[in-house]
Formats: sequence, C-alpha cells, structure tokens
Amino acid sequence: MFIPSFLILLPIYCLVILSSAAQTKNREIGAFPQPVDTIGVEVVYKNKLLIFPLIALSTETNWVFGIANAYIFKTSRKDPTLRTSTMPSGFLYTLNNQILIALGANIFLPKEKYIIRFENSFSKFPDKFWGIGNNTLEKAKESYTFTQFYINPQLSRKIKNNFFMGVGLEYQDVFNIQYDSLGNFEKQQVLGIYKRSDYHVFGYSLLLTHDSRNHAYTPDQGSLIRIKFANFNRQVGSDFDFHGLEVDFRKFISLKTQQVLAIQALGIFTFGDVPYRNLAVLGGNSMMRGYYSGRYRGKKFVGSQVEYRFPLHKRLSGVTFMSAGQIAGQMDEINFSGFKLGGGFGVRFAVLPKEKLNLRFDIARGNETLNYYIVLAESF
Repeated sequence: MFIPSFLILLPIYCLVILSSAAQTKNREIGAFPQPVDTIGVEVVYKNKLLIFPLIALSTETNWVFGIANAYIFKTSRKDPTLRTSTMPSGFLYTLNNQILIALGANIFLPKEKYIIRFENSFSKFPDKFWGIGNNTLEKAKESYTFTQFYINPQLSRKIKNNFFMGVGLEYQDVFNIQYDSLGNFEKQQVLGIYKRSDYHVFGYSLLLTHDSRNHAYTPDQGSLIRIKFANFNRQVGSDFDFHGLEVDFRKFISLKTQQVLAIQALGIFTFGDVPYRNLAVLGGNSMMRGYYSGRYRGKKFVGSQVEYRFPLHKRLSGVTFMSAGQIAGQMDEINFSGFKLGGGFGVRFAVLPKEKLNLRFDIARGNETLNYYIVLAESF
C-alpha cells in the first residue's frame, strides 16, 4: 500500500506491531524451497500485523488522514522453506472527500504448490491528465475525478522447480467521471472518458513466471521473469475489446557484504480499443519514480531501471537509482530519443529485520518535478 507521490507523509504515531504466535521450523524467511535438515529444530514464528496511522497535507487534497497495515503470516507450521504470505490493506480520506480503500494479498500455500494473489480497491480520487502520448506539455495539465472498483484475483501453480503457470480474472468499473468540457478529454475524444460515460471492463489473464530470487521482499540473488497475457472482450461482458502483453524481468546481483545491484526491464503492450484507465502509464512509486503516475499515457510502455542498495547503520540502509522509459502509440514509434530519464536516492528502515521487510522513503527527480514516496517494501 502506498501514499501517492504528491503527499508528504508526517508520522503521528510509532509503528505498532501486534503478534500472535504460531509454531514453525526456521530457515531464512522468503527463500525458495531447498533441501534442509530440520531434525530437532523447532522455532516459534510469530504472525505479525503492522499498523501505520498517517496524516498528510497537500495543495491538491487539503488535509489527509489514513491508516495502512499489513498482515504477515505463514500458511503451514511444518514447512520450514515456505515463504511468508502478506495481506496489505489501507484507507485514506481527505477533507476534500476523496477516498481510497485497498486490500491485497500474496499467499503461498503449503509446499508452494499454489500461489494466490489478489488486489481489490475502491477509489474516489482526483487525478491529472496531460493528454495521450510521449510528448505532452506540462501546461496542458487538467484535473478530473472518477470513482472506480477494481478486482484482480490470480491463482498460479508450480509446474517444476521455479516455474509457475497461472490464470487470473480482472474487473474494473469506472463511473462518476467529471472533467472540464474544454480540455483534452473532449479535444482528443479519449476512449472511456469522452462524453463522461460510465463503463466497465472484464477479462481473463494467463500467467507464466520463473522466480529464482532468494527472498520475496529484498532479494540479493536470483532473477524473476513474469509474462502476463490479458484479454478483454464483449463476449465475456466487457464494454471494450482489447488485449495486452506485459513482460517483467528483474535481476539481483550481490556485490559485497549487504550491497546489491538490482536491475529491472518492463514492457507493457496493449492493442485494440483500450479505454483510458487501462492504458500503459509512465511514472509512479515503482518504475520511473520522479514522474507523476500517468504523466504520460499510451498503448505501449518500455522502461528499465537500476538500483544500488547498500547498508548505512543497523536497521538503516540506502539506495540510489536511475531509470529510463517512454510511452508510444505503436511499436514503430519507440526510439532512443523518446526516452525520459529519472533518478534519485532513498533511505530504508527494516521494520521486520528477519523478514527483510523495509519501509522506504525515496526522493526522485524527473524532467519537470521532484516527487516523494513512502512505501512498504522495495520498488522491485
């Protein structure tokens, strides 16, 4: 769960950790299953609930109040190699009557034969729009408001070793759309927003994953390759016919003691009649930090980032990062000169050292703005 980039977070309470005991055998939490001798070893593992009360202020939202939390647990007491499952959730409310409610999950079932993931959210939140494409102007910015329900459950099954195959469903309902009738939504006749018509999309996805990372939260070795194909069409109840392909590659290289070089390449390619809220975006708290999420939108996105992670003192660590990415309407529009650049630095605090779960604070610069992010867990 993250706080949007235009908010500067002000902590009002200390982190509260509530624990309920559960029995399990011990190994480095988050590692993939490997042979291990556990005879005679019995260690108590405590399920944990992290709670973060928040208060913030911005010119766009007035005062903001909220709470974010994450439940961290294991689904088996007998499997010492099972990775830790998480269920994050959060609530945010502003004095401008803006609301964001979200519940997610990443659940590893015993022996990791199956992995359950889902993301559910309700949002009534203002956003910004600069137009469609990779070369929109800052002065073209306009505000709009929408209300949205989003549901995305996924189920993956282990095929062999670190290979997983899965399926997913995706439902998105967008309504109560409001914007300036003289702006770019009208001029560009943006699909899904133009004429302020409510709409919903429904589709299915096929997932293929190879994951050799040695840790779920903060890996320092291994790699991840995730491929997702999604299809939305009227035959299954969607208001629009379109499909998409997403390819995500991550590599983690251990340099020296607790120093890691992390690399990510991401491609998002959509085809057909893609409504506005399903277009690829550039920016946000994960890829292309330093750019407002959705500063650039289009049918295609390609980008990469590299991050150097290093220890500072006890629970504190630091990072520096750089990224490059671009939006395109068609594949042949992608070119070297179209890449946007970003970079910055950050500090990490280990809220759960054994699980290697960090609270991160990043400051990132894009070509026009300086953004702040406070997020639980690493960007990738």
